[in-house]
Amino acid sequence: MTSSLPIHQPVLLDEALHWLDVREDGTYIDCTTGLGGHAEAIARRLGPGGRLLCIDQDAEALEFARTRLAPFGRRVSFVHANFRELDRVAAEAGVTAADGILLDLGFSSFQVESARRGFAFSLEGPLDMRMDPSAGGPTAADIVNTWDEASLAALFFEYGEEPRARRIARAIVAARARQPLRTTTQLASVVGQAVGGPGRRTPNHPATKVFQALRIQVNGELDSLRLVLPLAHGLLDPGNADRHPGRLVVISFHSLEDRIVKRYFQREATACICPPGLPECRCGHRPTLRILTRRAVRPSPAEVARNPRARSAVLRAAERSS
Repeated sequence: MTSSLPIHQPVLLDEALHWLDVREDGTYIDCTTGLGGHAEAIARRLGPGGRLLCIDQDAEALEFARTRLAPFGRRVSFVHANFRELDRVAAEAGVTAADGILLDLGFSSFQVESARRGFAFSLEGPLDMRMDPSAGGPTAADIVNTWDEASLAALFFEYGEEPRARRIARAIVAARARQPLRTTTQLASVVGQAVGGPGRRTPNHPATKVFQALRIQVNGELDSLRLVLPLAHGLLDPGNADRHPGRLVVISFHSLEDRIVKRYFQREATACICPPGLPECRCGHRPTLRILTRRAVRPSPAEVARNPRARSAVLRAAERSS
């Protein structure tokens, strides 16, 4: 690794490696490569017959990962894409079955602390928030300056779980009538003035949940997660007598993501999904996943002390059962 690479601390690294149980000759997919922290650890466990496919929608981060993993040569390949295209990307890369697939749904410090990306309310920058600007689509500025008050309030309440969503939406609509909101600090100031600063029980900046909601909407994060879970599930190797079935490991960072993962795993690990009250099963559903983590895995106090961004991380793992 060169000195020019950003400092990166992958979250729940040991736990992710434990549940992936990387084999030297296995095939693995890192759907959210980022700066390559998890990918590098996986690659170190691969032998000459192993393979790692690295995917990320952030082209800049993927280039850093490419540099970081250059020593591993051709056993690691890279694709700039959104993981919602996993089936296409895997097919074009010649991957028909995977021994392990990783989804780390968090943002790196490199992304958050880049003012020009617009993710941080504490840094002056454009209200963009697109993970892949080359893909086009509306920015956060487009949303706060064009959506009506009711739609903004619903967004902040649903995706930000912000109880003061209506008051914040009202303040945004009033502020943009005077001048459009174009920068991160402009929006943060409007939110702060609407609801006040950090309190005793909520030390975070009052704009934290608003920025989360906008980022989720701009990047279609929850829809992409719902799409990728069955795609990843379908790519898992069924296994045989010599090797365990393919495993899916997901690290999420807020309750909306974790709820989607938890419910998907539970549904696919259940024998019957008929509505309650039916006298007999009519769905014909059979379990296709086996949940490996009976309870969500969380970072240790020591990891949180080293990396405070890890404090909200939750890991769940499952393996293919049929």
